[in-house]
Amino acid sequence: MAMMPFGDKRLEKLDVLLLVAIILIFLRRAGLCNVQMAVFRLSVIAVNRVLSAANANQPSNLLPANMDIDGLFELNETRLGQLQRALLRLAKPGCQWVSFAFLTKNELACLLRLAERQKFRNARPVVSFRKNRVIQDFDICFPAPRVDVFDRFAHCLETGLYQAGQLITPSPFSTAFRFNDFAIQRYAPGSQGIGIHRDGERYQHIVVIATLAGNSRLFATNSRDGQQRLIINDRPGRIVLLSAPSFAGREGEVARPLHGVDHVHGGRLSLGLRIEKP
Repeated sequence: MAMMPFGDKRLEKLDVLLLVAIILIFLRRAGLCNVQMAVFRLSVIAVNRVLSAANANQPSNLLPANMDIDGLFELNETRLGQLQRALLRLAKPGCQWVSFAFLTKNELACLLRLAERQKFRNARPVVSFRKNRVIQDFDICFPAPRVDVFDRFAHCLETGLYQAGQLITPSPFSTAFRFNDFAIQRYAPGSQGIGIHRDGERYQHIVVIATLAGNSRLFATNSRDGQQRLIINDRPGRIVLLSAPSFAGREGEVARPLHGVDHVHGGRLSLGLRIEKP
């Protein structure tokens, strides 16, 4: 049985509670009710202080309260124009992905800082579907919490993409949508990445990938053997849009590009936003 180190906050809390219980029993037997209540109030304060000290060093999955996020991810005419041009390119026959600069340095820094504070678990090392096997050599936070700057980022994109789509005739989106599937993937340096795959058929409209840090290669390919790989520029600060079923009337495999991640030389931390069908 492991022993608690001297000064462990859990041990201090138990010490305080035990001492308070002994004092209260003594005072009750002595009939000193008023004193008993005073001691009880003081004990509550003492326990709260111990709990606060114990939690002080625990990481939070939220940004620090003093971090100013006002003014980030604002949807303005410039950004609406960026999204409109990206959608026009993506809607062209044969085009399944686009990449473009979108995030400011402050926005990227805030997303990175919040992503690093999340809890991760090991992804399944291999996923099989029919005859296809996909290697997954990364840690994942899923479902990631849509809070703080994550929520601002998602709202900016889902609102901006739909509005930009309405400026195109016909719009590539049949309806408004909300990103209800949010994942963060963390790859260690030297990782095998993720094998060639298509995103699931349960996703629709569009997929967003935003790499926040690292040195790796995101690529698209026309076949499972991956002999011809087209590099997608996903350097931090850029976002990548992948088409999904129902985008511009597409269905089946033509709507879902084959893609993967390799050459993870400097690690990789990325966000993925998707719309799962109801």
